[in-house]
Amino acid sequence: MGIKFDGTNVKNGSKVVANMKRTDELRDGTSSGGKILGNIKRREEIRDGSSSGGKVLCNVKDGKNIRDGSSSGGRTLIKISDAAKQIGTSATGPSTALVWWFFAK
Repeated sequence: MGIKFDGTNVKNGSKVVANMKRTDELRDGTSSGGKILGNIKRREEIRDGSSSGGKVLCNVKDGKNIRDGSSSGGRTLIKISDAAKQIGTSATGPSTALVWWFFAK
């Protein structure tokens, strides 16, 4: 069936596999206390885990592409609009990049 992101929950079919009840953290499962997979502590950078000092996985600094690492000149992984289609959402911001990185990459 595929991954779908409704802005709060990430579903695989009818099962919720992750959530973004807090707008800057992607958590495993349905609980707001679940393990933090990744975060958006700085508006444009997707980081591993819960720390603002965590490893930068990717970024959306230009607003059009998801790029590898922290550099705005990094290798383009995918257009943000294409990533949104892959995860079944119309959103094209950092939350789309965060969900795409963990569930559709």
